[in-house]
Amino acid sequence: MNKKILYILSITGLLSFSACSNDNSPVLSNETGEIRFSLVDTTEVEITTRTSLDFDINEFKVSLTRGNYSVFSNKRYGDIAETSFLCAARNDYLLTAESCTEEEAENANDGWGQFRVAGKQAFAVIANQSNTVTVYCGLASSSVNVGFSDFVVNTFTNYSIEFHATDASDRKLTFDESNYSSKTAYFNVGESGRELAYTVTLPALETPYSGTLNLEPSKNYNLSIKVEGENTNSTVTLGIAVDDTLLEEKVLTEKISPYM
Repeated sequence: MNKKILYILSITGLLSFSACSNDNSPVLSNETGEIRFSLVDTTEVEITTRTSLDFDINEFKVSLTRGNYSVFSNKRYGDIAETSFLCAARNDYLLTAESCTEEEAENANDGWGQFRVAGKQAFAVIANQSNTVTVYCGLASSSVNVGFSDFVVNTFTNYSIEFHATDASDRKLTFDESNYSSKTAYFNVGESGRELAYTVTLPALETPYSGTLNLEPSKNYNLSIKVEGENTNSTVTLGIAVDDTLLEEKVLTEKISPYM
């Protein structure tokens, strides 16, 4: 599944002055221009994740920088829509928009996180010209769900899969017999992906099984554990599906007793 584009923030720009002040009647010159923000909602985009997305674009936070200088930050989109800004003619502007910060995305819901939608666009301001800059805001996170086979659920009283991003080991999320059917874990994932470490703990395993999973942005991952066979001929497998398509199935151990 390609990165899903949920919203478009459009900016109409002649562009402008040192501090990008807003003015109801901006006066343009050979060194200034005007920025305006408008919104296009691409509602025809289909979301195929387990949890439906319900974002209010007016609540998005919008920030504008010029080089290392912050023109403005964390402005509520609904408060600045249709507002004009005068800015200096430069080639080093960057507009960003996000539904929440990366930190908020992973701290929400008691640490289980939430979806984050974000986008950014670099652009140049040409003196005394009118330009349109479009920022595509898409999913900047991925979700993880876990399932256990009926055999596991009916046979064992304790079983779990623990996750953490390898670059943030202090945030550990555990799906177990008490919560796996109702929980979803969310992780911020950039364009280059993100590595996730997991540990499967099951009475049928002599020792916990650990592995890694490379997350891609804007996808849903579903990991399922099942035990097949009888007594010492049982096999424990881990299935990994991405957006409802089976990616791989790993055999964690063979010829063990499921009643250990």
